[in-house]
Amino acid sequence: MKNKGEFLTRDFYLACLLKAKDVLLIRAVKQDRITTFHFENKDNLSELIRNFYNDTEMVSANKFINAIRDLKAYTYNIQ
Repeated sequence: MKNKGEFLTRDFYLACLLKAKDVLLIRAVKQDRITTFHFENKDNLSELIRNFYNDTEMVSANKFINAIRDLKAYTYNIQ
């Protein structure tokens, strides 16, 4: 989903990939038990998303693990 220069996703692992690829996380909004992640809409965003779903995007394992930890901590702390 796109919203005013932002890309929105509820897919946790896609959000982790985007964070690991240094796409700016603007905010996350929790509604009930569902978190929507808002990222900056960059020029290469469509390609990153397509590659994620086609299983062709490469990222450092450490960066991906750190992104998982960071986003989990962030979602647990959202009021």
